[in-house]
Amino acid sequence: MAALRFDFVFSYWIYVWFILYFFNYTEYSPKFALTLGLLDNIVMLFLMIVWSTSLKTIIWFIIINTLIKVVPFYYLRNELFKMKDIYFTMGLFFIYIIWLHINSQNLVGNIKVIHNSLLYGKNETPFMNLLSKIESNFKRLEVI
Repeated sequence: MAALRFDFVFSYWIYVWFILYFFNYTEYSPKFALTLGLLDNIVMLFLMIVWSTSLKTIIWFIIINTLIKVVPFYYLRNELFKMKDIYFTMGLFFIYIIWLHINSQNLVGNIKVIHNSLLYGKNETPFMNLLSKIESNFKRLEVI
């Protein structure tokens, strides 16, 4: 199976939102969304350990989520949750679900692909797939 597109993973929507917020293109803070994402990632990391996922996949998972969730969350650490940010998160999630539907995808199916990919090291999530391709290209390099 081919990797999911970036726009089919809500975490990347939140990361783009953070970038827009960081550069003052929006007044809505992604801290609430990042908090939910981090909680989900903590559960996922626990499941990966229980399922004996490969160490390489776990390390990549930690690196990717440190870059797209932990660093942005740390930047926003002193902000308070505001109702407008929570409403914006719900609105963005609703738009995401509509986007999935427009593209003949569904939320439950994508969650299954993401979780199975991470638990079983299938590299079907966007960054895992990219890292896997980079690794295989490095293995094929010849040193002259």
